[in-house]
Amino acid sequence: MRRLLKKLAKINETLCVMARNLAGLFLVAMIVIVIMQIFFRYVLNDSLIWTEELAKTLMVWTAFLVAPWAYRAGANVRIGFLIDEFPKKFQTIMRLILNFLIIWIVTVFFYESFGFWQRGLTVRADSLPIQVAWFYSIVPIAFMLLLLTGIEMILRNILSIFYPAEDFEISQVSDLRQFE
Repeated sequence: MRRLLKKLAKINETLCVMARNLAGLFLVAMIVIVIMQIFFRYVLNDSLIWTEELAKTLMVWTAFLVAPWAYRAGANVRIGFLIDEFPKKFQTIMRLILNFLIIWIVTVFFYESFGFWQRGLTVRADSLPIQVAWFYSIVPIAFMLLLLTGIEMILRNILSIFYPAEDFEISQVSDLRQFE
């Protein structure tokens, strides 16, 4: 199980960092597009029709791309004042249960995202000559990344229960060396 965790951790670390960095590039592109629209509208008195739709799409893609990294890094909002008072083993079991619930929800959303994408093939974007399914493409991709991340988190929780003396938490630098 340790080898599986090591391989999955390497895959997830690579994919999550790539997705996070791509989200950063999309955020910069979104800012440039909005500034360009402001310039065209107020300086040149001419509006570009495609900027709003593209900027909104980039904002959604940014959120979906950064979600797996945030889940893996523990960067989501959490209220820990109650759970932090319990013993370490109880905390690990509760995290395991929570990660199973997350996997269940993500699996349902992942399955449903294909129908969502397919329905987008029947609709064309308002301002761009493409089908909105291409805007929706990020949904199944992000849920697949969240699914892989959730499986890694469950493996870490299970190993933490069976080997409480060892640390299976994700370190901020790199989590690959701890399993060698």
